[in-house]
Amino acid sequence: MDFNQTSTLVETYIKALGVDPAACRGQKPGQWAITYKGAILWIDVFSMQASPDRWYFQVMSPLVEVPDKNQESFYQNLLEINHTLFGSWICKKDKWTYVMFLREAADLDQNEVNATFDRVAHYSSDYQGKIKFKFEGSWLPKPPQPTSNSADGPVNK
Repeated sequence: MDFNQTSTLVETYIKALGVDPAACRGQKPGQWAITYKGAILWIDVFSMQASPDRWYFQVMSPLVEVPDKNQESFYQNLLEINHTLFGSWICKKDKWTYVMFLREAADLDQNEVNATFDRVAHYSSDYQGKIKFKFEGSWLPKPPQPTSNSADGPVNK
């Protein structure tokens, strides 16, 4: 699968959700952001500089920020959740955790793209609330963040 074929699969599913894919596109080709089933999904179709003819399909959703307290219990909990997930996993990058799916785009089909969107959105939406509840009080208060009036945010579905 090349970039155009993989992007067509992504945009076909976005259209099936009743959303205009153009409204979801990111700053670079092969990027989309959408809110689906209560979860923010970031979708990427990309290649690596070392192998520009090999394309990848990725869907990830921010889960929760790593807590300031109870981190050992938090990470243990995430490892136990990971064991129950199908076709995706929870990972950490910097101070955030994500539900993620990544694979080479070779032999990717519409059914797998559809299932991946559904799966990542479901797990992120479901576990976000459970983790926040279980570890309530583990995050220190944060200063208010400035709000943006940008129209570039995710599209709700």
